[in-house]
Amino acid sequence: MIAQEDYSKIERQIQKYLSARFEDVSVRVGDDIHYKGTNVIITSSHFVGWLPEQRFHHIVRELPQEFYEQHLRSGMVWFELAPGESPKHYMGMPRSEDIADDDPRIAAMLARLGFARKLRKAVADDGDDASPDDFELTREVLQQMELPEREIERVLLFLIGRGAFCDAHVLADVLPQLAAGKSA
Repeated sequence: MIAQEDYSKIERQIQKYLSARFEDVSVRVGDDIHYKGTNVIITSSHFVGWLPEQRFHHIVRELPQEFYEQHLRSGMVWFELAPGESPKHYMGMPRSEDIADDDPRIAAMLARLGFARKLRKAVADDGDDASPDDFELTREVLQQMELPEREIERVLLFLIGRGAFCDAHVLADVLPQLAAGKSA
């Protein structure tokens, strides 16, 4: 928990930790800004197209663990906003828990459509390492599989629910789970 008199100091520290990764980041800490309680509001253009859990993951991994645990772990309401994005829109965005009941169907669909093979091929064809930031190739493969945008979003939430926040995580962590038959 942060004492109110320390808000500006914490803002500056968060800004410092995040600015190397998110060069356009802005940080605001205060009470009841968008929601009841102490709010941590982080805005960056990098968040455009990212889901809320993706945004939070990438922020927290840039913060020193001790700093996060001491000041930010509990009692905070986080908003990771893209420029111009309203807090109301952000709060209405889907989370992985929203689609958890559909996980077995999504896992079966991915297996049936050969998602793992197609993603591995896309990474090999791309010639680069899988993205450590985004679902760029994952999304591209899902689009090539002609899934509707709503279903692509559900697949990405499914992947997030398994701990994947980018292409690299999908390849290293989720595809082996799916191959082992861990659908739920």
